[in-house]
Amino acid sequence: MELESNNIQLKENEDGHTLDTCGAIKIFENPNMASLLLCRLNLKGSQIHLTSQTVFELKKLGYDFEQIAKHIQQTVGAAIIVGDITEDMENDAEYLETVCPTLHFGDSQILAYSKATGTTLITCDRGLVKAARMSNVNVVNPDLLHCGESAAKARTSRLRGDVKWWISGQLQTRQRFQAEGAMA
Repeated sequence: MELESNNIQLKENEDGHTLDTCGAIKIFENPNMASLLLCRLNLKGSQIHLTSQTVFELKKLGYDFEQIAKHIQQTVGAAIIVGDITEDMENDAEYLETVCPTLHFGDSQILAYSKATGTTLITCDRGLVKAARMSNVNVVNPDLLHCGESAAKARTSRLRGDVKWWISGQLQTRQRFQAEGAMA
């Protein structure tokens, strides 16, 4: 497996995504998560950035970073880029912590990286999602995605047709009574 490193392109990385620690773990431990992301985000052939902060957190939690990166690359079909947090990103992270109360040290660095590189942040952390939106960073929470047919079913009630029929019947009855009352 080949990992690219440090050659990150700042801003406007339209097909790039930054994956935070919880997102990386979720993809590694749940095969359906990778399928869902492929279905909804079309990650095949794109770039997935894992920050030096994410690498540090994964190792601290006892995960084998190389194994996780290889798994993500194989299941999603995207190039894995390991990006260092620069001094400018660290400064931005400190600022973001002051304006976003839901942020803490590690998340602020990952958010600052995503902001600097113009990548879409993928995270399951609701606090980080909120901070990303406050910072005008594109963000996706995989826990809230639906795939294909199930998305349409989730948006439409199975009783929808029955309710429409009942309402239209009530409306027709009311109109009939109003018409009869006007004739009398």
